[in-house]
Amino acid sequence: MLSKYLKDRGVGALLIFSALASAVILPFILFFYFDQLFNLRILDLLTLVLVGFLSVLAFYFYLRGMDEEEASIVIPLFQLIPVFGYFMGYFILGESLNTAQIFSSLLVISGIIILAIEIDVDNKVTIKGRVLALVMASSFFFALHDTLFKKVALTESFVTAVFWQYVSLTIVGLLILALIKKYREDFFSMFRQMGGKLLSFNIMSELLYIVGNLANNFATLLAPVAVVLVVSSYQPLFVFIIGIVLTIFLPHVAMEKISTKHLFHKSFSILIIIIGSYFLYYSSHY
Repeated sequence: MLSKYLKDRGVGALLIFSALASAVILPFILFFYFDQLFNLRILDLLTLVLVGFLSVLAFYFYLRGMDEEEASIVIPLFQLIPVFGYFMGYFILGESLNTAQIFSSLLVISGIIILAIEIDVDNKVTIKGRVLALVMASSFFFALHDTLFKKVALTESFVTAVFWQYVSLTIVGLLILALIKKYREDFFSMFRQMGGKLLSFNIMSELLYIVGNLANNFATLLAPVAVVLVVSSYQPLFVFIIGIVLTIFLPHVAMEKISTKHLFHKSFSILIIIIGSYFLYYSSHY
């Protein structure tokens, strides 16, 4: 929604804004946990620097995907994250991976492929290859981010891992601001273009994202990475419903394709993705 108001400035401006917003939490961690933050191994520190970079990279491809396609198409595609998470958890963390989980992953991928099919006005069928590639890249980096974070947080403390991850995230944001002229211009233009309400909405959105990310990071320590990631499997359904409601009642805010064939296509694909995600979760607990 914000990228629509920002016209052609959405991706770069929001990427920098999101990265720099991470600095908000750093003073609080420094104040309360200063003694715990500087005793980590060099390898763990470098891994957390990489984790921060991966977060920016994943968010970049996420914004690119959202900029090119409807939310009700893009969000369900992100159920690739737990699929990647299963395999990364298996190879990096030694977490279990059974036949049922592999089958469920294939079911999710099938739903995603169906959803990535474009049906035009002449009923011609094409694959949304560009959007699918963007989402696959974002999903891969999000899953790798969570897996590496867990690997370090299990060795060091959770607070230490969060602190250095967000330090890295802030530094990457500053580097993008300093080195990429177009994104820098887009970032400062965003503040001139945004009204007070829209800017407040963006700030609130980033704060909620930080809180959600912290909760997600902590949850990965309590269960296999992919199990935590698959909990969001019902998000596509909510996005689908909200998209329809906004299109009908607030078309100036969001517009989705809601013809009969598009509704059937989306609902059928999302149903397959949710079923596959459910079996991923079920096969990890029983």
